[in-house]
Amino acid sequence: MRIRLFRRKKSRFDKSVEIVEGSRICGETTIGHYTYIGARCDVTKAEIGRYVSIANNVSIGSGEHHIKSISTSSLFYKDAYEELTRGSCIIESDAWIAVDAIIRRNVRIGLGAVVGANSFVNRDVPDFGIVAGSPAKLIGYRFEADQIERIRASRWWEADFDESKQIIARLQEEIS
Repeated sequence: MRIRLFRRKKSRFDKSVEIVEGSRICGETTIGHYTYIGARCDVTKAEIGRYVSIANNVSIGSGEHHIKSISTSSLFYKDAYEELTRGSCIIESDAWIAVDAIIRRNVRIGLGAVVGANSFVNRDVPDFGIVAGSPAKLIGYRFEADQIERIRASRWWEADFDESKQIIARLQEEIS
């Protein structure tokens, strides 16, 4: 069953954002229009762009313990939540993150990038890059370099849905 889930204030996320029941989104996360987040996802202090698709069981920006400290226990941190969740976690617009992926803190998933199922992403993913594995490795790009530049120049993800559909249709014809 899909529902729209809003934390705190009803207006926190735009009505175009769909978050399936059972996912947890922390209060410091921002989510752009037309984004979908599947079931049982855990998102902590992340910036998520527009038109992003996140499958089920995805973990983004979970807390990380300091392995260089004498103790890894967060009981010894001044402010455990702040210490465990420091660093940016950015998912750019039109990214697709497949089922069971884990995205570490301090990682940027680029514009239009794809993260394969069951991947552990501990490094930045370039725009339109495709990564998979544990740890995730770059296995290719969705488009050729000149096509990527055309898509970037269109900035379709900044448009409302109807206008985006038109821009995408035009680009699809040009690139095919």
